[in-house]
Amino acid sequence: MKKLFLQIAALLCCLTMLFGCGQTVDTPSDVTDAPASTTVNAGPFTPTYDETLTFKNPAKSSETSKLFYNNDSFNDGPLAGDPFLFYHEETKTFYLYGTTRKYSNPGTIEETFEYYTSTDLINWKNGGVCFKPSRGDWCTSRLWAPEVFEIDGKYYMYYTAATGDGGVLHCSVAVADSPAGPFTNKINDKVDGKKPVFDFGSNFPTIDGSLFIDDDGSMYYYFARDQIGDNSSSGGNNTTRRSTIWGIALENPYTIKEGAKPVKLTEVGRSTIDETGTFTQKWEVQDANAMWNEGPYMLKHNGVYYLTYSANYFGSKYYSIGYAISTDPLSGFTKLPNGEAQIMGISPDSEDNWNYFIGTGHAMFLSIGEEEYIVYHTLMPNTDVWRHFTIDSIGYRADGTLYVNGPTVTAQKVPDVVSGLTNVAEKATVTSDNMKEDTLGYLTDGITGAGKAYSAAEAKTNGGMASVTFTFDTPVDLSAIVVYNSADYDQIFTSVARIEIDGLYAIDDVKVLSDSYAKRTKQVYSGSAAILELSHETKVQTITIIFNNSDTVGISEVQIIGRG
Repeated sequence: MKKLFLQIAALLCCLTMLFGCGQTVDTPSDVTDAPASTTVNAGPFTPTYDETLTFKNPAKSSETSKLFYNNDSFNDGPLAGDPFLFYHEETKTFYLYGTTRKYSNPGTIEETFEYYTSTDLINWKNGGVCFKPSRGDWCTSRLWAPEVFEIDGKYYMYYTAATGDGGVLHCSVAVADSPAGPFTNKINDKVDGKKPVFDFGSNFPTIDGSLFIDDDGSMYYYFARDQIGDNSSSGGNNTTRRSTIWGIALENPYTIKEGAKPVKLTEVGRSTIDETGTFTQKWEVQDANAMWNEGPYMLKHNGVYYLTYSANYFGSKYYSIGYAISTDPLSGFTKLPNGEAQIMGISPDSEDNWNYFIGTGHAMFLSIGEEEYIVYHTLMPNTDVWRHFTIDSIGYRADGTLYVNGPTVTAQKVPDVVSGLTNVAEKATVTSDNMKEDTLGYLTDGITGAGKAYSAAEAKTNGGMASVTFTFDTPVDLSAIVVYNSADYDQIFTSVARIEIDGLYAIDDVKVLSDSYAKRTKQVYSGSAAILELSHETKVQTITIIFNNSDTVGISEVQIIGRG
């Protein structure tokens, strides 16, 4: 009877077949021991066959449903350099800001900030201008890098600008009663927009200002002291050729703390500000004429401060993201050694081409519900010169190091607060057949594959027929299954041989997204996966994923999307 059910289910399944393309990226190699897999006790459950249940296995990311977003820079995704994403919890709306200067007429630039809105990270609407300088304001040129924070019911926008085309770049802050603006420089009688809030002199141009509020409510402002020298866009007369990250304590969102002075926190190519000799952070100095640390954003995790930043020229393929750590918000920052400080971008020691995304930089980070994400801009090689908004999930390893599941160009799970669903895979007992048992914990460690160095943190088959089974103590309402590929092209799978659900449904040949790996160049993109989506939620207790590859394959992660 079971065999008959499987045959009937297979005939009823609506499968869209696919093949795909991809690539690797050099990332931290400190992934060794697999986390222990979760163990629970399965209870009694009688599965019910549903003859109306069908399945979708999308061929490309563009064919996926509302459960998945896609960083679709090839088409018409939001164009925003230096992007900043604000999530308004009450209205469940995302507000995207960025450097959105437009040419209104030939040779004339319209100096404003626009914003986009979305409720699902899939569909975006241009909301129009949210900040335009008023008559008499100091900021008449080069409006860059806006960031918006909500404080006591007000919305504060931190930004970079200059007075006139040849003016010195400085940072300031505007305020509004809504995330949609309109923002104004006039905060009170003393902060009226006639001069920048953060002005440290004509020989101290600053860009990319960012606010950080500590657990005790203390406020800090981080920014880049812009490289100036012969860089006419920055003004000034200092011959320094390296931009660096600085910080200062604030009294409130628009006032520097009395007696506080700017403190330098990073040095380009160096692991600490006091380091000398040969560059220890080679990934930061791949553009000889653009030795920059810029775009700072501060995170805090388990009492440790993570100062994230970008290095190299923003318009080059080498633009990258890294971080330094400290136990103090204004001192003692150290970058991880041997290039491990770089969490995204082209490494000088890497063989990866990264020809699907380049120029990954100017990042900010945010919590969306219980999940953590990175937002940054990218360039498409040989495609255009516009910078595109991109978002991917992040996490922290057990040793505290930061990882990024990206850059992705293929379908990825939307945040839980958007879909109302979550990844329940870690709630299951995980068992296997013909797989390396000591690697099973990697199936639910949160790392979905972001480069060849991550291939050590994957579950591995022994070659031939192999399977992994997820069994839940309490049945879950299942909506989709995502099986993430290996980060190593030599160990990828192009399809899952079969997925069995409660012994009632057998879905054969579940193919990997065709836009997530490339046979010709032997590359696999970060986030490469096979996706199986159900036509409607159904209660399940056991899911078995079967591989049939003659050689060893790696599975970086399994997401079971549903309600548990």
